[in-house]
Amino acid sequence: MPYADLDTYCLYYEDYPSLAGEETSLPIVFIHGFTIDHRMWVDDAKFFSQWYRVLLLDLKGHGLSDAPETGYSRAHRVDEIVGFLDRLDIHKAHLVGLSMGGTTVLGVALAHPERLASLTLVSTSAAGYDHGIKTEKVDEIARTQGMEVARERWIKSTLQYFCNDKQQLGQLLEQMMQEHSGAYWKDPMRGKYPPEDDLQHVHEIDVPTMIFVGGLDRPFVPLAKTLHERITGSRLSVFEDVGHMLNLESPNRFQQELKLFLEGK
Repeated sequence: MPYADLDTYCLYYEDYPSLAGEETSLPIVFIHGFTIDHRMWVDDAKFFSQWYRVLLLDLKGHGLSDAPETGYSRAHRVDEIVGFLDRLDIHKAHLVGLSMGGTTVLGVALAHPERLASLTLVSTSAAGYDHGIKTEKVDEIARTQGMEVARERWIKSTLQYFCNDKQQLGQLLEQMMQEHSGAYWKDPMRGKYPPEDDLQHVHEIDVPTMIFVGGLDRPFVPLAKTLHERITGSRLSVFEDVGHMLNLESPNRFQQELKLFLEGK
């Protein structure tokens, strides 16, 4: 299994070579959301590898990557992405991230714009932005009642939407969450990292930017619209009948729209 050695920890990744043969385009790197992993992007990797080299990465503490005791701020995740690109000798790439992954690639765009060919934000969060979502403090539950109780509370609170026709998708997400290390919740520095405020700086982004959001993902819609207003030349696509896991809930539309964006159409 391929791992990128970043000196003090290793990151697991999957590499899908371009089926088009000789590399004629820059690679795409997909970054997953919180407590899930690279598996959320597998179908997208298979689709886009028809034309691009595709890399699926497990962030530290997720999936098959190492899970050290601390080092889980957004700034740390930005360094992970840049370190990963350096280890694979990739000077520039298309970065795609969902939710926490979106916040991460947004941070890369702000701190290292020269490393991006394009930026795609899917159901994204942003550093310093309050969605108004009130959930139980899972990290506190982990400390006082144990990791398994915390994990079950997290799964129950986040997967209520995935029932009936979305049950199979919910099972995939639950499997990833069950296998998540829980390292973020156990981090002794959690809640103590220096704050960041993306909305004060996103107007500086000048790489091609695509923003996707689900119309049913109501806490995230206002942020998507604000980012679209503040990032000059960005595109916004709202999937009206879709929730937070946009690429999994509406894969065909997502893939086609993202393909057109990457092609500059």
